[in-house]
Parts: sequence; C-alpha cells; structure tokens
Amino acid sequence: MNLKIVYNSAAFMVVEFIVFYIFFPFLVNAFLDGWYKIIPLVLIAVFFLFLLLLDPKFDRRVLTRFKKDYLGKSVARMLIITVLLVWFTFWIFPELFFLYPVENFKSYAITFFLYPLASVFPQEIIYRVYYFHRYHKIVPEKYLLMLSNAIVFGLTHFIYDNWVAPIATFLAGWIFIHNYYKTRSLLNVSLEHYFYGLIMFTIGFGYFFQ
Repeated sequence: MNLKIVYNSAAFMVVEFIVFYIFFPFLVNAFLDGWYKIIPLVLIAVFFLFLLLLDPKFDRRVLTRFKKDYLGKSVARMLIITVLLVWFTFWIFPELFFLYPVENFKSYAITFFLYPLASVFPQEIIYRVYYFHRYHKIVPEKYLLMLSNAIVFGLTHFIYDNWVAPIATFLAGWIFIHNYYKTRSLLNVSLEHYFYGLIMFTIGFGYFFQ
C-alpha cells in the first residue's frame, strides 16, 4: 500500500478532518479543564507543522514571510475593532471590565507572554496554514473553504463551555482568514490574532476564553 497515495486521498482527508477538527475538541471539552486544554492544541500544531515540512508542495516561506505593508493596512481595522470590543464589554458585561488584570495581575502577566506560544501560533498553524494548504484539495471553492474554516474555528471554542467564545471566534475567524489570504504569512496573521487576544484579556472579555 502506498501511504502517500492514501494520505492524499479525499477519503483520508475527510477522516483526518473529523478526527482533528471535530473529535479531538469534543474529547478536550469532555476530559480536560483550564490550561490543560492547551496541551492537545500544541501537540496537534507540532504534528501538523511536521507534516507540512514533509510536504514538497508546501511553501515554507509562509512560516517566515512578514509583509510590513499589510501590517500598516491592518492597523486601522485593529483600532476600530479594539474600540468596539471595549464598548461591547463595558456595555454588555460591565462586571468583567478590566477584572482579569486587576484581580489576578500575576496570571494576566503570564498570559501576556505565554499566549502567543501556547495559543496563537498553534491555532494559526492548525486553522490557517495547515487547513488551507490541505483542504483546498477537497473544497476547491475558495469562499466555501473560508466559510468552513470560520465555522470550525468557532465551533472548536465550545471547549470553553459558553456561547460567547464560539460566536466571537467565528467572527474573528473571518478577520484572520482575510489576513492569511492577503499575506500568506503565519507571522502577519498571528500578530493580529495576538493583538486582539491581549485586548480581550485586558478588558475582561478574555473571561470567556479561560
């Protein structure tokens, strides 16, 4: 049996998708709590990165490319979304406003430094770099693939046992998808992802992602 042929078959990709993007999040939600939920995320990201590096068709420049011109274009979007997040949190969840850094500054400071390594980069490797490289073969329609990515990205965040996280990540997913399609850069999309994450944890909205 040719393992390469099996690995690149549509049937195998469908099974792989179900296992890693549906089954694993369900297991994580059922059996892990708190920061332990990060462990499978990091392990899967490392595994997917390994598979990408073995694939001769994968453009490795995606991992190191950084487009300064696009970063400048995204600043306005980042500022607007920050204002909306601050307003939304203060209006809808005033009891959470700045709660995390005020009541647990040590944990907040640790999050500030570990968040990109333990969450942002793993998520972007799994849900942007690997996802769009791998599954465009079975979903060639660009916008359908983008929609599926946003849906899966949102549904995965049900591991936090609330309705806010999946909805917020479904919406944020479109921003990250747009960023990645424009830049084909892990660094660009991760930087924007990291920025929004820091804002959420700072203003208290990150409560729904703990």
